[in-house]
Amino acid sequence: MSARRESTSTVGHLAIVANPTSGHGSAQRVLEAATAVLRGHGVSHEVLIGDSRQQSAQLAESAAERKADALVVVGGDGTVQTVLRAVSSRRLPLGIIPAGSGNDAARMLDIPVDDVARAVGLILDGHTRRIDLGRASFSDGTEELFCTIAATGFDAAVAERAGEISWPSGRALFALAALRQLPKLNRHHYQVRVDDVEVETDAAFTAIANSPTYGAGMRIAPHAKVDDGLFDIVMGAHPRRLPRLALLRGLAQLLYGSVEKNPLFTDMRGREVELYCDPQADVSLDGEIVGSLPGVFDVVAEAIDVFAPH
Repeated sequence: MSARRESTSTVGHLAIVANPTSGHGSAQRVLEAATAVLRGHGVSHEVLIGDSRQQSAQLAESAAERKADALVVVGGDGTVQTVLRAVSSRRLPLGIIPAGSGNDAARMLDIPVDDVARAVGLILDGHTRRIDLGRASFSDGTEELFCTIAATGFDAAVAERAGEISWPSGRALFALAALRQLPKLNRHHYQVRVDDVEVETDAAFTAIANSPTYGAGMRIAPHAKVDDGLFDIVMGAHPRRLPRLALLRGLAQLLYGSVEKNPLFTDMRGREVELYCDPQADVSLDGEIVGSLPGVFDVVAEAIDVFAPH
């Protein structure tokens, strides 16, 4: 495990990339509260609102080129994902003011998810922590970065279903999405390579974790660390004879506890993961569907600095 890298940055002009629709619209309230705190401290800032993931990414790139001192996201994990290329390529510190349904990037960095003033205060303090990112490379030549987890199969379908549900929020939202998606649970035959180790298995999903949780705190990979240069890879087995009770028990453990002792879940660790599966499965990065398998996933070590607590 690498040593935890921390430093302090002087906060100057902030470019704020906001998604007012995050958190079922609550992000607009969070944005107003955050900018009020910044005005109260006399901090120079601009607010950038995109109509799509692509436009948000473009706005972040443009702000980085204009020499913003830091990029700040007001939104959820998906909004964080849109700015990762800009902050990593320009070595700009990233601020996160959580306003989404899951907020797992904030959770893993101990950024408060329900206290706007404290989240802004972390940025004003200027203390940063250097973290790893994941990189997903797809067969069509596209590449995307991610901060928390790359999910495939059932997990990706749940993330997509959660985006269609307007109530409730937080973990209850993802629990409801999982229950609604359960009747459509598919078995995929995965071919998995983790570094030099190859595995074939029938599974409902494979998750590639840079952080411990997704879905507003569900601990899919309890031992994953965002600064150790490794992924934790978790596969949810889907044998041909799978009792419904065992399936529901596994889902309950995923939602409200830990999957470590459940034999349906197996895990591996490594720096590079290659996935093929039949039938084809979608891939979500930080909760957003961005492509489909096959794909290669590798760790980008010490990729960005994020404003976070000491």
